Amino acid sequence: MCLKSQGLKQAFSGLHWTETLEIVTLTLMLSMIPFHTGISLFFTYCWFLSVVLKNSILKRWSFFSWHQDKSYPYNQNAYMLIPMLVYWLAYLISMLWTENRAAGWTEIEQNAWFFAIPVTCLCTDFRQISKKCLRAMLWVFVITLTLLFFYLLAKSVIVTQQSSSGYLTSGLKVFYDYIHHTYGSLYIVSALAFLYTELVGEEKLGRGMLVLLALCASCLVVFLLFLNSRAGILSFILLSILCCLHTCFIRKKQRQGIISLVVVLTLLTVAYNALPEEFHRLSRTSSEIANGDMSDSRFQIMQSAWTVIKEHPLTGVGAGDRMDVLLPFYDTPKDVLCPHNQFLDTWLATGIFGLLTLCLMLAWPIQAAVKKKQVLPVLINVALLVCLLVESMFERQMGVSFTAVIYVYYTIILMK
Repeated sequence: MCLKSQGLKQAFSGLHWTETLEIVTLTLMLSMIPFHTGISLFFTYCWFLSVVLKNSILKRWSFFSWHQDKSYPYNQNAYMLIPMLVYWLAYLISMLWTENRAAGWTEIEQNAWFFAIPVTCLCTDFRQISKKCLRAMLWVFVITLTLLFFYLLAKSVIVTQQSSSGYLTSGLKVFYDYIHHTYGSLYIVSALAFLYTELVGEEKLGRGMLVLLALCASCLVVFLLFLNSRAGILSFILLSILCCLHTCFIRKKQRQGIISLVVVLTLLTVAYNALPEEFHRLSRTSSEIANGDMSDSRFQIMQSAWTVIKEHPLTGVGAGDRMDVLLPFYDTPKDVLCPHNQFLDTWLATGIFGLLTLCLMLAWPIQAAVKKKQVLPVLINVALLVCLLVESMFERQMGVSFTAVIYVYYTIILMK
């Protein structure tokens, strides 16, 4: 453990203060999103400032293939951020035919992370972030999520004791009220994906690190169940299957992979029977799909969006009119809901061009990660894909900020 601490100190030693500031702010950008998006936005501004200071002082201004510092090759992995930038531009272009310009500019402002963060990354490099430094940054994200779980658990116990009924379900509602279940599940599954890569990584973990990993993983899985998210549970099952396939066919440890998958599925089965309330939404949806029943409100919402898309398949209706055109399907303007599917939402607002850009934005990191044999971007993007299919993830700042920041981490991961 002492040797690992010394190695971590060596990873941070010799850095210029502007480089250290960039690492700290980049870590806090990701770690603070589940707590408060506004706090994360503050650290984003600090990150922009640190990049400007680093590039100005150390002469590292870069843009695409041009860069001041000729001693270091430009990082081509930053190109995967270009589709994100084009995605934001698609919303901006849609303002040409939208009627509700006030709502349209609100959408563009909310998605501004997709403009600012790619441009910043394309103007710098991350050479100072070593592999050990990157691991430390992601460990901070995992530990902050685990601490959030303990905080909400303590709060739920207090609420349960104070409630007149005294039932645990009233206390668990704290989890659901604090953080949107789909967004929260995406953060948790992403953290679990990183813990898997730590477990199977090249460096052998000491006993203390293994205990910490087991504790964090257990807490995050319980956290996921308490959020009662259908997308989260489905993402976790897919994550388990992908991890099993990776262990069996890439790491060539078939027995270990199969045993791990059986253990995870067994624990989920036990949890399903012990906590039926936490799985009732998933089981109900599964039975409806199996029986061809599309009475679930989410299916009806998506069907309304698809009806409008068929009338404007090429250009969409514009970023500002995406909610207005759904009004005929609802009784009052207050009842209008977003499509609850980011692909339909994007298609509705920006047309086929925006949809193709979104698909490219999701596919590029997976292709690059498979080429460089990095499993973490693949696992996180699969979880993101599931959430995008059942939620308009970019409807809230939490979804936009997490996606934009995690793509910066993809860029760094694929460098190492």
